[in-house]
Amino acid sequence: MPIKRRDEWEANPVPGYKALVRPDTEQVMSVVTTSYSVAENEWVALALQQFCSRLGEQNPMIAAASFGRDAERTMFAGRVSGNEEEALCVLAYNTHGGEGAVCFQLVEVHRHQRTTFILDSAHASLSIAHVGRMRDRLMHASSLDRDVTFIERYLSDTKPLWHQLANTLWTPRHTSALIKKLWGSTPPLTWTDLSEQSSIGDAHRHPGYHLPDTMSQISDAANAYRAICCWIDNESEACKRGDFTKDRDERLALGAGHTYKQRAWRWIVDNT
Repeated sequence: MPIKRRDEWEANPVPGYKALVRPDTEQVMSVVTTSYSVAENEWVALALQQFCSRLGEQNPMIAAASFGRDAERTMFAGRVSGNEEEALCVLAYNTHGGEGAVCFQLVEVHRHQRTTFILDSAHASLSIAHVGRMRDRLMHASSLDRDVTFIERYLSDTKPLWHQLANTLWTPRHTSALIKKLWGSTPPLTWTDLSEQSSIGDAHRHPGYHLPDTMSQISDAANAYRAICCWIDNESEACKRGDFTKDRDERLALGAGHTYKQRAWRWIVDNT
């Protein structure tokens, strides 16, 4: 029996599944279950604008980007409040890859330091699964008629903690303990690492070789947390195990350092 070429294959429907097709290129992005509901990017962007307008921001939308081989992942950024130096923002993540949910993530941004702070708060994010009438669900969650959303709950939860940490002593002992908790013990240098052909910075990217010096003059827990996030965003590899995304900025945009930042916040709050 002759083997058919790829362009001669016949497409047969599979019960319980359907294909997600880009309307502009008619290219199949993924195969999903029939219970999966698409969240159009324009709906997600509108929901983001409504969330960010709750505290009076008039022009909240500040950025949009797409990622992936077929641009199946999108991210929108909007500002809730702040000034030219610091701001509270919402990052909205949407995917047409058939997995996950629409996610709205609160982040605090420091422009001069080029750093985002991801706090470990139960109210720091909101997820809406890809099921049901997605437009209605997004508009309901972000409605300006709602008395309280995750944004107000987040501010109520985190503002007192920032004030508390700013008045809490931080020492090099805290730095060492936090590094060990998050990244494990600092590995010893080898003769190869110390040779003329090897850079210590390249050979050992473990924060144990960087953060103690960077944080040696820090005396309060709030600035300690800021320094850790700054190092993750600007100095580290920002790569989670199993992440094969080549571009470092793309890894950061998709949340590569979020878990470490959340764990750092929780450790500092619980141990200082």
